[in-house]
Amino acid sequence: TEKVQLVGVAKKDDHLARLATSFAAGNPPDVFLINYREYAQFVARGALAPVGPLLARQGVRMADYYPQPVEAFTYRGALQCMPQNISSLVVYYNRALFDRAGAAYPKAGWTWEQFAATARRLTHGDTHGLGMEPTLIRAAPFIWSNGGSVVTGEPPRLTLNTPQARQALEFLLSLRQTMPDKTELAAQDLETRFTGGKLAMLLSSRRETPMFREVAGLDFDVAPLPVQGRPAGILHSDGYCLAAKSRRQEAVARFIAFAVGRQGQTLTALGGRTVPSLISVSKSGAFLDPSRLPKSSQVFLDGIPAIRRTPVYPRWTEVEEVVEAELTRAFH
Repeated sequence: TEKVQLVGVAKKDDHLARLATSFAAGNPPDVFLINYREYAQFVARGALAPVGPLLARQGVRMADYYPQPVEAFTYRGALQCMPQNISSLVVYYNRALFDRAGAAYPKAGWTWEQFAATARRLTHGDTHGLGMEPTLIRAAPFIWSNGGSVVTGEPPRLTLNTPQARQALEFLLSLRQTMPDKTELAAQDLETRFTGGKLAMLLSSRRETPMFREVAGLDFDVAPLPVQGRPAGILHSDGYCLAAKSRRQEAVARFIAFAVGRQGQTLTALGGRTVPSLISVSKSGAFLDPSRLPKSSQVFLDGIPAIRRTPVYPRWTEVEEVVEAELTRAFH
């Protein structure tokens, strides 16, 4: 039996900075959890040991997992990290605010027009209809649903200036009046506004669920994104990566096999933050428990066939930062 030392990090930016520092100093963690959009930079510098062969020896079968996150963590022909979850972008909505406004709850197949009308109807006084971060991963599903693309080629080149992409971005910008402005966000972030009953709809992934469950009296649920041409979602997935310099690779492989196995994924599913990448657990009561909010957790599973992803590219985080700066200027 080996002891596992857990090192918690509060924010993603702190996590990435800490990882970069630890690798540079030659004392990285044996195993760490990271988003698929960010791990390629570590592969590029030879900092990771591919986990695929090690997990195969532990009896982990890739056929038991959703293929989308497995593909996202496969780079240079090898499974680099093992996906823990498969979330997607959904619409969290405050049922009480909808009831008060006499608005119908959103449902699968609702259109951009219905989405916009709902956001406007639920905006009044200091209550806003919609909350959305001005980031590429929030805008991408709207671009894809409109028949557009985010990037093309290898290395990836942004295609946000194409007609379909521009139309999607202009649609989102047309909803600015239904969103909190820069001053309001400085006073209260989107999550706080949602839990406080001042925001009717919030675009986010499964990560919000544990915090929302803790707020007494908050009656919320989730709905799929609205559709313009065809349904489109965006992959949110984190994976366990193994440091190439780790001297405990077999022990790490045993830990990862447990963490992504039935028992480990059941534990994380009960915590509420993840949509299990292990198919059997995602369809179990640990995730779909109807007695716990959101009642419509099935929405996350129903959207999996339409999930797409951004490229796996070592400098992708820089691309996202540039786009976020431009979208922030446009929105605010």
